[in-house]
Amino acid sequence: MGIAAHMAYVGRTLALLLCVACPVGYVPLFAASAEAKPRLFGTVEFQMDLKKQKNWLSAMERNGKNPIFFDENRFNSSTLWKDLKKRAEGRPLREQLDIINRFWNKWPYRTDQEAYRKPDYWAAPYEFLKLSGDCEDYSIVKYYTLKALGVPVDDMRIVVVRETIRNIGHAVLAVYDGDDIYILDNLSETVRPAQRVRNYAPQFSVNEKYRWVHVKPR
Repeated sequence: MGIAAHMAYVGRTLALLLCVACPVGYVPLFAASAEAKPRLFGTVEFQMDLKKQKNWLSAMERNGKNPIFFDENRFNSSTLWKDLKKRAEGRPLREQLDIINRFWNKWPYRTDQEAYRKPDYWAAPYEFLKLSGDCEDYSIVKYYTLKALGVPVDDMRIVVVRETIRNIGHAVLAVYDGDDIYILDNLSETVRPAQRVRNYAPQFSVNEKYRWVHVKPR
């Protein structure tokens, strides 16, 4: 996954946060998220705007110009959007997550360099449909599919993590459901509760409204 530049930026930001957030009663430079959300992988998060997340802003813009979620749009040889929608609509959220995670995980993994001739590229769903992509691209297409099914964007985050066993960058989709968080991952056919995922350290997360930096509590 081509996210080295993002990791470097996050590292600098985390260092700043750790410096300014230490004293008791001190107001940090970044506002902690006011939403009553459970902690993602046990971290403290700081809500920021999206202006520095240019690859995600670009993907959102491209998605707006090239939507794929209309009934007769063909996703693969056997499935139109209306077919996938019918399969998932009306089911409990947990079942919807399973359906969408399994469906998009069938696409082959391709690096940004292979698919888009760029070291780091966040693909919009119409691009993923044609060329597939890497981990953040799976997360993006799942995000927009669930949004089209009616899941609120406030309940979803694309999360860039450090996979701690192999010490590599990765990305997943987190979906909040009350006090629970579920992780949709291109490396797993099973949607897992976040508390059962031990080897992911979140660096930052995004939806269409905000960006969050994550800090492991002391």
